[in-house]
Amino acid sequence: MENNTEVHTLLVSADLAATEKLKFNGGIIFNWSKSEMDNLSASYYEGKQPAAFGYDHAIAFSTWEDNTDQDIQEVEYYLGCSYDVNDMMSVNINASYTDYTDDEPYLYDTDGDLLLVNAGLTFRF
Repeated sequence: MENNTEVHTLLVSADLAATEKLKFNGGIIFNWSKSEMDNLSASYYEGKQPAAFGYDHAIAFSTWEDNTDQDIQEVEYYLGCSYDVNDMMSVNINASYTDYTDDEPYLYDTDGDLLLVNAGLTFRF
């Protein structure tokens, strides 16, 4: 069995201190990954085939090889802001948008996008 996997990631980010209390950050993350499995086979003890029970092992192995292929592109954009209310507390807001494409879906189509927005408080002791 051979399994070949390639993963490439590129991250570009920036931080900006607009004032002593107000800070921004943002960036873009690119992910590319490709994976495939080849030469899937099984050998049986002393050359004996297993009981078939209506199951075609040759079809199962060829389907397995096709279903293990992956070709994924993912791009994430993110932006954040924090404001220091005082020396002990900050208010934060962050947003990210991810676009995900799978050109070789495994079990089902996983193409899509995701928008996340969150806010929070940071306390320092």
